[in-house]
Amino acid sequence: MAAERVFAMPDLGEGLEEGEIVEWLVDEGDPVELNQPLVEVETAKATVEIPSPFAGSVTALHGSVGSAVPVGAPLVTFSTSASESENDPSAGRATSVAGAPARATPPVRKLAKELGVDLATVVGSGVEGRITVDDVRASPGGRVEAARPGRAGRTGIAAALQRQAAIPQVTTFRSVDCSALDVFRRELGVSPLPVVIAALCRTTASHPHINAIWHDDDGVVRREEVHVGVAADTERGLVVPVVHDAPAMGIASLSEEIRRLAGAARDGSLTPAELTGATIAVSNTGSYGSEAGTPILSPGSSVTLGLGVIAPRALVVDDHIVARPACTLSCTFDHRVLDGAGVGRALTDLVETLTSTERLGGLPR
Repeated sequence: MAAERVFAMPDLGEGLEEGEIVEWLVDEGDPVELNQPLVEVETAKATVEIPSPFAGSVTALHGSVGSAVPVGAPLVTFSTSASESENDPSAGRATSVAGAPARATPPVRKLAKELGVDLATVVGSGVEGRITVDDVRASPGGRVEAARPGRAGRTGIAAALQRQAAIPQVTTFRSVDCSALDVFRRELGVSPLPVVIAALCRTTASHPHINAIWHDDDGVVRREEVHVGVAADTERGLVVPVVHDAPAMGIASLSEEIRRLAGAARDGSLTPAELTGATIAVSNTGSYGSEAGTPILSPGSSVTLGLGVIAPRALVVDDHIVARPACTLSCTFDHRVLDGAGVGRALTDLVETLTSTERLGGLPR
């Protein structure tokens, strides 16, 4: 006996209230299998592919391409048999069929469409044959130049930035002699970024207020968990994937996770879970040569640390001017949660760790 089942727009991540339909992957009347991709949806943070929570046939698609569907609103109506109407506990998540990676993520398929590339002719170089952005561009029909970020993606990012800009934000700066940091990170074979994040995690233990958040009803709320958002520049604009439970990782693991998340950000395969939950954030402005910046706060955090480029600078050491590797740290903070004195003490503690061979050596490897 057939039963009608309505599948609502799922929660695609913390703070995401709606998703914009990019492309329907099924039509009304189509038969579908459990976990078969139904639709590509774009949020302010990512483009995700939503699979079917049922096996059956599609009787109605709720929403046209380009329309925004709120979380909890009807998305697809199905006709299912009695034996197929039970919702699989693993279904309905923004993952690929049967847990396997999609052959090409939604942003990659979008790029292929823009460049006129038939994905059936492209050999994937990614994990388990996944087609990457580079694969599409290297194909005979592809173009080397980067595609422009889509209107929907830029609009979502712009809206998120406007919301963040409404928070009263202040930025303070510190110059850092990076001599000890440079030696330490070279010994470990990593970039400065994971060392700075490890030191920041150590600082939150002594200065938990920098990991707090403002709630309109409760005021300042402190949090035990530390999840570090790491800003990444992509073709779709700035995204901030999250290193969850960062204090539990050593520097080598942090380095590996940062590389993995950055790669996923560039090829568009980040999941909503990997884009949400940050309690504090880091922006490596030095990665593109900037000496210093005033990063905007990331959603869910009250502090964003900016790491400027490490380069030789004239420093005064023991009353002598010497050239040493140095950088500028910038710390943007929510003035509802923190004041300059509290941030200054935390930043001083962080700088003392980064400039001390002994304290750097005490960080988890």
